[in-house]
Amino acid sequence: MTAPTVVYVVPQRLLDETRAFFQDRGADDCEGTGLWVGKPAASAGEIDIVRLFVPEQTAIPYGFGACVQLTPHAHYTLTDNLASDERFYLRIHSHPGEAYHSNCDDQNPILTHEGAISVVVPFFARDPITLERSAVYRYERAHGWMELGVSVIRELFLVRP
Repeated sequence: MTAPTVVYVVPQRLLDETRAFFQDRGADDCEGTGLWVGKPAASAGEIDIVRLFVPEQTAIPYGFGACVQLTPHAHYTLTDNLASDERFYLRIHSHPGEAYHSNCDDQNPILTHEGAISVVVPFFARDPITLERSAVYRYERAHGWMELGVSVIRELFLVRP
């Protein structure tokens, strides 16, 4: 896996906000999904992740197979929720157990642009979100979703207080 060409700068408050959303969904035994919105930073090669967008979604509770999907309306209106200088860079979602890209995740990716990132947070985010302890994948059109190793994850993300 090659080194990242960009660095995503993520404020700690966004990790905390995302965790709170996943814990809330997990209290109902459901996965949650969100999109991290970003914009190019002043520093070349960096993307500032500025907010979490939670699209309209439906979830199947853990006891029945655990899966989360966007509603058809959410798919059609995603870009309506972006300012002109913003873009969806990452999908982040929770799993009830270990973090991995499931068949449901592969079939309902939401983001499919070259280099899109998918982050899977384990155990409904019962612990603070640490990207190195999550499963992180990058989309490559020629290969699909490729899991990133810890060293690449550390180069790809910069968490700021």
